[in-house]
Amino acid sequence: MVGSYLFRLVKNQQRDQVIGFMDPARTAHDPRDGNVRSEYITKCLKQTSIDSIFLIPYNPGGHWILTIIDEDKDNVYVMDPLGARHPHDAWKTVVNDGIKAFNAQIGRRPRKLPTWIMLSGAPKQNDGKSCGYCVMRYMKDICQDSSLEFRNKYRARRRDTYTQMELDEVREELASHVLEWLFD
Repeated sequence: MVGSYLFRLVKNQQRDQVIGFMDPARTAHDPRDGNVRSEYITKCLKQTSIDSIFLIPYNPGGHWILTIIDEDKDNVYVMDPLGARHPHDAWKTVVNDGIKAFNAQIGRRPRKLPTWIMLSGAPKQNDGKSCGYCVMRYMKDICQDSSLEFRNKYRARRRDTYTQMELDEVREELASHVLEWLFD
């Protein structure tokens, strides 16, 4: 649902070939289906230009993080509202396998695995339950940044948290989008 709202936002800005979204339900943590998740990532990467970034909200169990694939630069960025927690090795394997399969399918020479970079300067959650809203806010901020400078903006260590007003803004936009979708 969040992806459809943000997709409409980037489409209106004519940036839908620069920013892509992956459905968190299709990449959800399930140790039995790593190949299916990697295949979904490969399929998404094939559907847009090579210099796009892809935003993937991911919940390994009880906590949301944002994974950003920047295939052109061979980087995968992670934004974690709790700080610099590293994603599970299983998630890294799923993403790396999806990228490797994509490169093979488009005929790119074998490349090294992407570099995983923790963007530890991203604003943190201020409680134990707002990680999902923080991830939505990360995505919104990235989508609204015309220069896509999230790499530099969030690389430096900061101690910021999102204000309640910033998180409420995302909640209200999501609620409005859901209502519009339901009654459209």
